[in-house]
Amino acid sequence: MNARTASPSQSIWRDLDENTFRTHLINLEERTNAVPVDPQLFLLPTDTDSGRKFSIDDEQKLADAFAFLVAVEQGAQSVAAVCLEENLEEQSLVVCFAAIDTIDEYLQESLGKICGTLAVYSKSGHGSNDDELFELIIRLHHRRILGRLRSSKWEKPTYLSRTHKKPLWEDFRNLLHRVQFLYTKKEKSQRKVVETEIEYLAKLYECFETVPAQSDDEVSSIESLVKASYGLCTSNSIKDYAHRLETVGPTPQLQSAVKTLRQIEKIAAYYRVAQTLLRASQQYPYYFQHLELKYLPPYAGIPTDIGYEEWAKTCHVHAEVQLVVYYDLRQKGMPVGNLLPRVIGTSKYLCYLCYLFLKSHGCYPPANTHGRLYDQWTIPDLLDMEDGIRRKYREIVRLMDEEVAEKATEKPQWRSEPMTSRENLLDAIEDNKSIALWRRATKSNSSTSLEF
Repeated sequence: MNARTASPSQSIWRDLDENTFRTHLINLEERTNAVPVDPQLFLLPTDTDSGRKFSIDDEQKLADAFAFLVAVEQGAQSVAAVCLEENLEEQSLVVCFAAIDTIDEYLQESLGKICGTLAVYSKSGHGSNDDELFELIIRLHHRRILGRLRSSKWEKPTYLSRTHKKPLWEDFRNLLHRVQFLYTKKEKSQRKVVETEIEYLAKLYECFETVPAQSDDEVSSIESLVKASYGLCTSNSIKDYAHRLETVGPTPQLQSAVKTLRQIEKIAAYYRVAQTLLRASQQYPYYFQHLELKYLPPYAGIPTDIGYEEWAKTCHVHAEVQLVVYYDLRQKGMPVGNLLPRVIGTSKYLCYLCYLFLKSHGCYPPANTHGRLYDQWTIPDLLDMEDGIRRKYREIVRLMDEEVAEKATEKPQWRSEPMTSRENLLDAIEDNKSIALWRRATKSNSSTSLEF
């Protein structure tokens, strides 16, 4: 779709030239290594709408799970966002997907199979559907998982062809070696438990490399490996070890061990997502028996001459922004009974500008941000925006520009490039009320900074 259809007099950039805005972005990138803020998590607002079936926490976690399903490739083009539309009268649910690139037919068919399996499970609640769903997810994300493992069987995408990282299982040596320095002699039994759990998973990862590629054995081996990774990340002993690693001091070896654990979390997430979907289908069976999947057509890229990186000459409308604009344009035309979404689920943390956009917009609370600023970011500027919406978007870009300019007046601070996604299983507390089974540990303040 064309992201630029408004005339100059109608444009959301009428009062603030977009090139001026983009110049301010470049200035901030230069002063912060393109990472203006630390990675952060934010608390969701209090659940006050008793007329909804979903709690706001379940709506967020289910939207995140569906977004995760769509992100089958590496890179920004695969980042997805999801909103959920409840219809209380018909007891139905619309899952609305957005991504920078078109969600292709194969992926749509795969999602249809997954939702069909969930519909059956929502009626029976037992049988083979548990394993069937997990296998469907593993097969759909097979190539992505090989990439996360940095397996010798992984065919790298072209843009990563010159990168050389050792397989993930080789990083277990450092992870295991660090254990001896973090436990006292009196804690010998605790140390042994941690070492045993790490050694078991390390062996599983290493043995996977000997399984024939593209075989049924490889799929079942990945399933075992993912489940075992989930078991490790939800183990109290490993949670304690991870906490010790993160609090003892930032040496390169300790940071490397923490990154290894965070990478294992990402592999464990494939089992967590399967369990989240299964629990949701049991808790809200009527929605999963009347489920509609909707895919937004993406906006075309927009050329630009202003960029922090020389190669970055095309602006994109990120998936989160696509959804916000879609629902703003559709508010008066929503199907009867369909409720507007309250949150946006994502496959990765919000970039800095999407975070600022959601904060300035005010209708969808940002759940997190990884803090990285991508200046190849833009907002649709459309002819069919009503005057009220157009005024609102002019105010949004003004507020964003104001915060960017203010941030650039602060003392320059260099931050390393952050991980753009994190699963947080190692920090989570068991919660049987949640469809995800886990909730993150939070402080009483409104946000939590994360160290990566």
